[in-house]
Amino acid sequence: MKVAIRRFQLSSLGQMGCLLGVVAAFLPSLLCGLLGVGLAEAVRNWLEGWQQLPISLLGTEITTLDFVRLLGLEGALQALQVLTTASGAVLLLAVLVMALASGLLLALITILVGVAYNLLAAATGGVVVEMAPASRRTPPE
Repeated sequence: MKVAIRRFQLSSLGQMGCLLGVVAAFLPSLLCGLLGVGLAEAVRNWLEGWQQLPISLLGTEITTLDFVRLLGLEGALQALQVLTTASGAVLLLAVLVMALASGLLLALITILVGVAYNLLAAATGGVVVEMAPASRRTPPE
């Protein structure tokens, strides 16, 4: 029996695309989240090392300089401190946001492909599929 696929339901394509996108993006999102938290921790430690830099002359400490304040990086350092102290919650939120964003992007792509297929199928008749009952095995052509 032959059937022709003349039209895809776009809402169904969008839902499936979103679900597949979330599932496919979960592990990369988790890895990116872990990398982001680790990078924020490293930058925070680096900036905190710039807060109290001693200036010495002939073995005698003259003064200490706070390069974070001199360069106006207090806000960035505070943001990094907040980010790294709440790292578990931030990591989970980042993973969920990245996976959902990937799912929505894949949903949009599958809907656009569905629209293109529906337009082409209206003009050409669509893809013809030959179907057989599952119990009857036929060799591939």
